Amino acid sequence: MTLGEVIVHGEAELAIQQAGQTIQEFLDRFEADDLGDIDAETRQFNQDSRRDGEDVLGCYELCSGLPLWIIGDGESTEVILP
Repeated sequence: MTLGEVIVHGEAELAIQQAGQTIQEFLDRFEADDLGDIDAETRQFNQDSRRDGEDVLGCYELCSGLPLWIIGDGESTEVILP
């Protein structure tokens, strides 16, 4: 997955830093098509989205236990807390 412009929302950046992790480790996973802990429904959504050129969702868990979402369509990528 191409990242394009990366937008990291402030609360996500703070949560990642507080967990002692880096944004890049999650962006690397997303870019390598490791979409984290997703269920069958989200997996199907992502497959359909890729085919249609729409947003793909990656769901990850920080070491602190907080969830982190990365959403991208190949032109831009957002890092958010759900």
